[in-house]
Amino acid sequence: MQYVADNHLKHEERWGKAVAKMCKGLKPLVQSVCRRPEELATMQSGGFDVVIGNPPYVRQELLSPIKPYLQAHYKSFDGVADLYTYFYERGFQMLKEGGLLSFIVTNKWLKSGYGEALRRFFAEETVFEQILDFGHAPIFEDADVFPSIVLVRKPDKGSDKGLNKELDKGLKPLVLTKPLASTTVCPVPRGKLPGINLSQYVAQNGYAVPWSRFTEKAWSLEHPAVDALMEKLRRVGAPLAEYAGVKPYRGVLTGFNEAFLIDTPTRDQLVRQDPKCAEIIKPFLRGQDIKRWSPEWAGLWMIFTRRGIDIDAYPAIKTHLLNYREQLEPRPNDWDKKNNGEWPGRKPGPYKWYEIQDSIDYWRLFDGPKIFYQEIQFHPSYCLDEGTLVGNNKTFLIPVRDYFLLAVLTSPIIWWHNWRYFPHMKDEALSPVGFRMESLPIARPTPATRAEAEQIVPRLIEITKANQGATCEVLDWLKAELRIDSPGNALSDFAALDADGFVAEARKRLPKTQTRGLSPLSSLSPRQVKDLHEVYRDYAQPIQTRDAEAARLERRLSDLVNQAYGLTPDEIELMWKTAPPRMPGESIKGD
Repeated sequence: MQYVADNHLKHEERWGKAVAKMCKGLKPLVQSVCRRPEELATMQSGGFDVVIGNPPYVRQELLSPIKPYLQAHYKSFDGVADLYTYFYERGFQMLKEGGLLSFIVTNKWLKSGYGEALRRFFAEETVFEQILDFGHAPIFEDADVFPSIVLVRKPDKGSDKGLNKELDKGLKPLVLTKPLASTTVCPVPRGKLPGINLSQYVAQNGYAVPWSRFTEKAWSLEHPAVDALMEKLRRVGAPLAEYAGVKPYRGVLTGFNEAFLIDTPTRDQLVRQDPKCAEIIKPFLRGQDIKRWSPEWAGLWMIFTRRGIDIDAYPAIKTHLLNYREQLEPRPNDWDKKNNGEWPGRKPGPYKWYEIQDSIDYWRLFDGPKIFYQEIQFHPSYCLDEGTLVGNNKTFLIPVRDYFLLAVLTSPIIWWHNWRYFPHMKDEALSPVGFRMESLPIARPTPATRAEAEQIVPRLIEITKANQGATCEVLDWLKAELRIDSPGNALSDFAALDADGFVAEARKRLPKTQTRGLSPLSSLSPRQVKDLHEVYRDYAQPIQTRDAEAARLERRLSDLVNQAYGLTPDEIELMWKTAPPRMPGESIKGD
């Protein structure tokens, strides 16, 4: 602290004004503490009974000037660790033996790579009394920081210090204050936080986790029964990349979508000018277009001018791209931003102005069957594409046609697993990327299980496509007949309404202002109400029938996946009892 307070001016340029201001503010505090003999006496007598705090968040990029000092003085040092990690160790150092430390701070160190050294320090030097994990609960109004509250005890000399160090070596500790120390853990879902008595909630819902579970590896705060089921899934399943024989690939980054992404009228115009253009204009899929079982293509196209293409062989496309040439040019490596200003085009790279930015050496995979999924998932949306869809950089593809794999990826048990396995993003979305996706445990089915899945999944895809087509027709009709351009969620899922609800929702969505040169619609005529009832009868009721069939098929598919993992009835009950939000197939739960 003294170092920071005394050197704030020195580091103002390198750290930025915000951090410098924080450091400057610390100096009076340091001087004040140093003038209080009682605080110094406390430290000289062994430390404080309690240390409580809310450590600051300062990104590691701003810590470069003091990283050598941190590395030399902190066992928890990691080159990319946030400043708050060192407050943990320093706070612990200030405790007397048997003293307690409690911080409210982000939970990211529990599983992150940069938290490994801190986890090792805690496992070897401390004993955790309690961990409360709030996930995305809004503890702080102005920040989404995944908060947690920890309560740490500094062991007495010769008691339980180093417990996990000895256990990891397979040795029996010499002296313990507890036979096997445990930690009280309590996740607090965001929906339950408002209005609860936190102490009572922890007393009723907390559970003991053996302290020996916690090492330098990523920490799991799950109930032991949940942890055992997670371990079983990992033990039974093969890593996804091994099961599929190929790793997932990311979609395409163009570097300038305005030039390379076109609508259907523009695509048709280019093809009329030069039919050869059709060779390199591909149907385009966004992350939001990926739905469960089947993609919902939005009628967009990508000009797929991959590396090495002869642009002169496609004159119509070249003419189109020339309209954007300034924005498409890659920035020269010697561009002087200070003297010349911002470069108007794309980032530097070994690509020509008319080529998409990514090299995409695996571009041929887009022409074959593949399973698409989103970079950020709110639902377990995986779909099979048999055609030539090209996904954007917010999508990933697994280049296989494997109906059982698709069944596993969309199953309740894998969503249950992934909720505890993938990193969480804003608003409790999941991030199925990188090595975690590649190592996702996939059960290997028996021939009979695979054969049955290969009958069910194509039918679910067929049902989904039929429902998507019917919904599109109804929305087009509403737009043409009633000028409803923005149907909203309710009309977009009109089959979930009854007939009167469908009419009422359409009435709400009538244009309130002049559109397309026509006067506003203040009400529906009797004829329009009759037409709406007929549309509902012709479209909603068949969708409802297909949905009922799909629910039965998904129920059976879930059973097949559970069997492939060897789940017992008790484990299936546990899965539903601890189900995360947005669990697929909720209707399966009661069967």
